[in-house]
Amino acid sequence: MRKHILTRTTALFAALLIAVCGFTSNAQRGEKVLGVAGGYATFNRSGMVDVYFQYSFAEHVRIAPEIGYIVQNNGKAGFEASIDMHFPFRVAKAFKLYPLAGVTFNNWSYSSDKSSDSRGGFDFGGGFDLYFTQNLKLSVQGKYSLMNDTGGGFFTVGLGYVF
Repeated sequence: MRKHILTRTTALFAALLIAVCGFTSNAQRGEKVLGVAGGYATFNRSGMVDVYFQYSFAEHVRIAPEIGYIVQNNGKAGFEASIDMHFPFRVAKAFKLYPLAGVTFNNWSYSSDKSSDSRGGFDFGGGFDLYFTQNLKLSVQGKYSLMNDTGGGFFTVGLGYVF
């Protein structure tokens, strides 16, 4: 059952990503980033890994879908998928600061009774980007996913390839 939910959710997320990329392809051409991140989830007090994509279709607006896995701890493991909007502002030549807002979907599985919870909600938070080179950047982000029963904070550090 859990595998079926994850497969379905992954397919839905991929379709949304393709639709978003198609929608923004007519917008102003901008920066694209593909990256990986690792961090901490507060709901089960555990580590997490994440894959993200960012597309800047205006100077101060970018869309940032991501998909991740939260490692099992305290009998809880999770899967998260989010589509956030970032609003970056350059503070220095190689440094951008941004607030974020978006929508999210989380699926938590519980080892104690083999059950799971799926919830949708809203993200809000912020972060910063530090550009090492024209094609490599470090991202540090913190956000809170507001949802019924399973809300919590996600704090990540990521490395992205800029193209």
